[in-house]
Amino acid sequence: MPVSYRHIIYIHFPYLAASRIQRASGQRESGQRESGADLPLVIIRKVNGADIILAGCTKAAAHGLAAGMQLADARALCPQLRTEAYDPLADHADLHRLALWARRYSPLTAVDDQHCGIWIDIAGAEHLFGGVRSLLADCAKRLHRSHFRAVLAAAPNCGAAWALAHYGKPSERLMTAPKPADGQPDTVRYIFSRARLRRHLAALPLAALRIDTAIADHMRRAGLRAIGDIIGLARAPLAARFGQDVLLRLDQALGDQDESFTAVSPPKPLYICRQFAEPIGAADDIKAMIRQLASETATLLQQARLATRRLRLGWQLVDGLVFAHDVHLSRPSRDVTLFHRLLANASDKINPEFGLEMGWMESLDCSPLAPLDTALPHMMLQRHDGVAGESYASLVDRLVARLGYGAVVRLAPQACWQPEAAQSFKLPDPSQIFTKTDEKSGWLGDPASGTAPPRPIRLLAYPHPVDVVALLPDHPPAQFIWRRRIHKIIHATGPERIAPAWWQAPAGSRTRDYFRLRDDQGAGFWLYREGLPERHETPSWFLHGFFA
Repeated sequence: MPVSYRHIIYIHFPYLAASRIQRASGQRESGQRESGADLPLVIIRKVNGADIILAGCTKAAAHGLAAGMQLADARALCPQLRTEAYDPLADHADLHRLALWARRYSPLTAVDDQHCGIWIDIAGAEHLFGGVRSLLADCAKRLHRSHFRAVLAAAPNCGAAWALAHYGKPSERLMTAPKPADGQPDTVRYIFSRARLRRHLAALPLAALRIDTAIADHMRRAGLRAIGDIIGLARAPLAARFGQDVLLRLDQALGDQDESFTAVSPPKPLYICRQFAEPIGAADDIKAMIRQLASETATLLQQARLATRRLRLGWQLVDGLVFAHDVHLSRPSRDVTLFHRLLANASDKINPEFGLEMGWMESLDCSPLAPLDTALPHMMLQRHDGVAGESYASLVDRLVARLGYGAVVRLAPQACWQPEAAQSFKLPDPSQIFTKTDEKSGWLGDPASGTAPPRPIRLLAYPHPVDVVALLPDHPPAQFIWRRRIHKIIHATGPERIAPAWWQAPAGSRTRDYFRLRDDQGAGFWLYREGLPERHETPSWFLHGFFA
């Protein structure tokens, strides 16, 4: 049912930019706080050669620093001051995300970039939350829980809501509607009279009309300081002296001039769906459906200038059961040939039973198209009959489609000298292809250099305890027993001492001395002694890997 009234909520975020910067710079990756992170923070912008404060944090407000003040004057009040440059793109991104979040209350939300706030038109939706007051309380509670300091106000139009949020008293930021008289429809309670708006806005300063600061100063010098001072004045002399914009903003705040905003819209899902007049169950029909969905998905991505890293194929049976199958890509793509190849065996995942009523395909994890993938070094083949060598990303995609997501991984070096923590398993990344040009980019250096410590070709999943015979406690082993077999050592090199990371190692961790050993059968071993004899520690010996 359409409504004939408006109920506007304005949410002002006075410390949005400062809070974002403090969250981003308050903690380094190592966990140590940056120097100056606890100082009052202000956001500045250069205007006519002078640094002007646009916003600040709560500490800056406590020192009397306000928007519009010059940075030199601010430093006179607070010498220990931290400054950051104004970033309008980051502010807009934060407000846009907040506006999308506010769609939980109404589909009509918009961003006010100039004054760091968002609009919400809740007309017709307030009853879903128990009224306007309950809706505001729920919104304020959720924002506070997410550590956002916000000021909320509700009014029958955009201008009044903005004025109450910025300049209204906390007890006057909600303009409740009067109860309808007997026999009047319920919508009457939402129709605010012009006289009631006057009483709410009359005591507010002229800046609450969203007029230019210079005009507000000019009017203040003329003795006009509040909105109530100009409501009863003649309109023609007022417009001639201070401009037509003053009358426009006054009419918008009093509800005499309609004011609207362009609502934000969430990103449209990249979704292709096909419904069938009769259920399909033949294998050829299912393959044709998948191929058609893949082709239309590639066309949709092409039109949106996006690429996807995950395709979700879904289908619904005649009994209402819904199933889905995900296909992961190693890099964003919209190549229809690649889609067809990866989905060639997807029909094997579908058990049609009594038939499929509907099938769809959704593109997830979309982003702008990535650069062309690079061919593997050992696959740099000459073009023959228009067919080029297989690329790294294409190979990874085929392996993932066959073996499953998470079954194809790569080894990535870690900045840790502990052998068991020196590498980790990660998903393949086509942007980090290992070639001969970056062999020496590892944290241990070039393996061919004389300074890089040798490492075994096979590292055990966990060290195996062994029994060792050594001439002296600090000497390398003369022989050791592993799995009931005696290995006599004919050559030993070491030790290579590796101490535990004291800042993160568990209590009781001890230093290791690694030895490279060769037995009388030619086999190579990597043993270490845990515990130092010079510290009078009882040593324990472990086998950790094998050399060629």
